[in-house]
Amino acid sequence: MSSEPFFWVLHFMSRWMLRVFYPGMETEGVHYANHPGPMLLCGNHPNTLADPLMAGIHLDYQTFFLANAGLWMNPVTAFVIDPFCVPVARPKDKEAGADKGSKEEVFNRTFAALESGKIMYIAPEAYSELERRLRRIKAGAASLALEGEARNHWQLGVTLQPVGVNYESPTTCFSRAFTRYGEPIVAAEWREAYEKSPMRAVRGLTDELSRRMQELLIHTHDKNEERCLRRIERSVQNDRPLTVSQHHFRTKRILEWLRTLEPTDREPLRELAGRYDALLRQTKQQDVAFSTNPYRTYSPGLFLGLPLFLYGLVNHLPWLLTINAIWRALGIDRGYKATVQTLGSWFVLPLTYLLQTLVFHWVYPGGMGWIYLLSLPVSGMFALRYWTTYRAFWAGRFSGRSDRDTELQSLRGQLMEVIPEL
Repeated sequence: MSSEPFFWVLHFMSRWMLRVFYPGMETEGVHYANHPGPMLLCGNHPNTLADPLMAGIHLDYQTFFLANAGLWMNPVTAFVIDPFCVPVARPKDKEAGADKGSKEEVFNRTFAALESGKIMYIAPEAYSELERRLRRIKAGAASLALEGEARNHWQLGVTLQPVGVNYESPTTCFSRAFTRYGEPIVAAEWREAYEKSPMRAVRGLTDELSRRMQELLIHTHDKNEERCLRRIERSVQNDRPLTVSQHHFRTKRILEWLRTLEPTDREPLRELAGRYDALLRQTKQQDVAFSTNPYRTYSPGLFLGLPLFLYGLVNHLPWLLTINAIWRALGIDRGYKATVQTLGSWFVLPLTYLLQTLVFHWVYPGGMGWIYLLSLPVSGMFALRYWTTYRAFWAGRFSGRSDRDTELQSLRGQLMEVIPEL
């Protein structure tokens, strides 16, 4: 039986839940990838299973995935993903006892998929880390593309499609994400280089793929640069909020500016941003409370929408509390938080809707249960929209006060004076 109907059900559910988890989601360059294969969809990997979903949900064609073989050790997970995933046994998967995903199996199944015109997702970094940078990528994607073309006399038409998923805060519910698809690389264009030296061609194609993937990301060099950039972009965004895509490109410009500074200028700036951030943490306050964010002012919508927001919030607390409780109970790495909460919501949210409706019908019999059930998703989407619009106001109001507010304002003012208009 074809796996395609099952895939599209999961595709729809994933797209729906990811848009809830990351409202304000935007994309760029989808047309580069939105066509049939053969294609290797090559994405960065900071956020475990959310990354391949984010890369694939925007396409109108079925996507197959290269996934770590450790997922097949759980029978439930194996049943769900086996129809459209190919296991890849990394060293740590073998140590854990994974018995699938040998190199020969991976290559043969991937070649068969490409030869039948499929789209295959691969994470060339191999491992997932919560970092806003592209780590050194492996040569597997280039090897698969070039060897697949060579096996088919360079008539297959394989492309390597770079994709970069940029999360503003990957493990934070109701944050934002920006998925960028770059220009594809045609594997057949490397034929001459491959026939001269397969190893050099694979290395050259891997370097080109890495370069194109980096261009789609905010690629920081080290933790010091990342921390400094985070602190600066947070304050700039709170003063002058932009959409997620605009914020992404402004942050890239801030990073370029930071790298133009001499060490004698960059180090004091890093220390200033660090002192300000440390004092915010010490006083348990938020930067937005000291910002000039335009949404911190009173407006009619702020008060007119508040009752419906509270209705939606209260009715979705059981879902929010449950997915957070599941996450804490599992006790696994923080990098899996978005994955667990998003995929878990497939089951938890409909179940909580059902239980709440049954309780409502029991308390208020007479056919009103259907009206209540219909109100849940509507009020939930409204509450989400309200929160993303007016979060700055309420976060600022509930940030609190401290006897060090004057010092915080001074440090923030010094920081913002240094940053040019970008």
